Amino acid sequence: MDKSWFRKLRCGAFLHWGLYAIPGGVWKGREVDYIGEWIQALLRIPNEEYSQLAREFNPVDFDADKLVSAFARAGLGYLVFTAKHHDGFCLFETQYSDYNSMNSPCHRDFVRELSEACARHGVKMGLYYSHCLDWHEKDGCDPRPVGKNMGLCSWGNDWDFPDQGEKDFGRYFQGKVLPQVQELMTHYGPISVFWADCPFPDVTAERARQLVDLVHRLQPRCLVNSRICGVEKMGDYGTLGDNEVPAGVSPEDFPSEGIITLNDTWGYKRHDHHWKSVRAVEGILLDSAQAGANLLVNFGPDGQGNLPAPCWDFLEELARWHRQVGEALHGDGRNPLPQTLSWCRLLGRGRTLWIFPTGKAGDSASLSGVEGELASCTVPVERLPNGDWRLSGLEELAEKNLPAVMTFREEPRYDHRLRLQNGILTLAASQGRLFHGERERKAGEGAFVGPAGETMGDAGHSFMTPMGLRNWGNPQDSIQWTCLLPAGKYQIRLLTRQMWHRKPWESQRKVRLEVEGQCWETLLRPDQREAENLYYQGNYSRLASLELPRDQEVTIKLATREEPEPQAEIRLEALEIRRE
Repeated sequence: MDKSWFRKLRCGAFLHWGLYAIPGGVWKGREVDYIGEWIQALLRIPNEEYSQLAREFNPVDFDADKLVSAFARAGLGYLVFTAKHHDGFCLFETQYSDYNSMNSPCHRDFVRELSEACARHGVKMGLYYSHCLDWHEKDGCDPRPVGKNMGLCSWGNDWDFPDQGEKDFGRYFQGKVLPQVQELMTHYGPISVFWADCPFPDVTAERARQLVDLVHRLQPRCLVNSRICGVEKMGDYGTLGDNEVPAGVSPEDFPSEGIITLNDTWGYKRHDHHWKSVRAVEGILLDSAQAGANLLVNFGPDGQGNLPAPCWDFLEELARWHRQVGEALHGDGRNPLPQTLSWCRLLGRGRTLWIFPTGKAGDSASLSGVEGELASCTVPVERLPNGDWRLSGLEELAEKNLPAVMTFREEPRYDHRLRLQNGILTLAASQGRLFHGERERKAGEGAFVGPAGETMGDAGHSFMTPMGLRNWGNPQDSIQWTCLLPAGKYQIRLLTRQMWHRKPWESQRKVRLEVEGQCWETLLRPDQREAENLYYQGNYSRLASLELPRDQEVTIKLATREEPEPQAEIRLEALEIRRE
């Protein structure tokens, strides 16, 4: 199946919308603490009461053409729209449920309106469909006794339908999911993405295969995401966890897609004003692109169909930025070097290298491992005696997320060894080799997809994800890197992350670091907090001071020594080696 269009577009729009937009996170004066589209489950609102929202659903301000044209101008080349979310309300005409927008006062088919707008503006149409959870249906998935969503609420509807023994998920799947997906894949022209969610075990591999085959038969070019079931590669590409940004490389045959909110919710929530800046989102987009991954940026219209004003401001700013950087962003370029750089993001394609400096660059920085005859550069550049390129005039570019562009007479040659860049070597967890004792564990070994689409792993073993190393509490497991370091003194620190709702540093984790016969054991502490990613909070922990008497290739080994309280899950993202 051709996935090149997906990789070249790089970024799209996610549109979360439904009945939940009417209360906007507030029900009878009570505000929910969590995301807006889960309000029914969070407050255990009976269907008889919640479904009254359908009788007032009349979003007179919803303008599909205005939305899609704005997405197109901003460079968001594909759209994923919630045709049916977990509350079961359908935003399209269907013969298999009366609970749909055609039966509401507006009498509108929003999938049709958006698909026609996408065709007019050259945006590829995609559909989100909750194939597992459906709180409106007695037989919708109710995965008890698994834990609650974020520890806050039930996954399935156990308030209207408390007796699990009376439920038959197969009846729901055959009687509603398959026929509705057939409607969606048949009545709305070309569909480019089918976006499934929350793959609990009720969606067996057999059922998932049935659904994937149906989509591919009716829409041969449509890509299915990995949240279709617990077997990740049953889909055509991998969707990361909510608000995750890939830290590793996205493979061409199974590309990764990150999904982010602009504030802290997916569906509209009237009191959530914690908006990300356009510069922050541009940075996340560049982080994804240099990893070869896509990014879906979410928008949540209100009950009248309006986007909050900050979303329109964001789209206008993003459109201006996209006019300047679109050539770099699209076309399947990625970081051609083997490691991420601390002072910039890199995108390379053909003879061109786009260098997006960050605030860490200062006004000048050096780039290593790029060989070729330079034809032009948009900033002052000099070739140093050691072969590095020294670029200047970077501060103004960093403020605007704009690139310095190096064009070579022929496609440059890149050094694929891990080495210092501008005095810093960042070793992503995904670049390391994972061992259990003396046996190397291969990529993806023991991993499976959890209920919310997150990658999980077999208990007691470390496993690698695009976000980093997880479950790394077994002292028999280690991660190892081999890299080039010149003689000198270095500081070594570790970048780890945990989700915002986890207990951050109660695990009292001790790690062991080994470098060329030298060993250090360190109790991890959050010595420096990373400000950019609040959803997955990053913390740097100092591990060791290293001195090398000569230039040499070194092997670095990291393992956990003690983890007395493993409930605070901390992901290992990268090891940083900084020259003094």
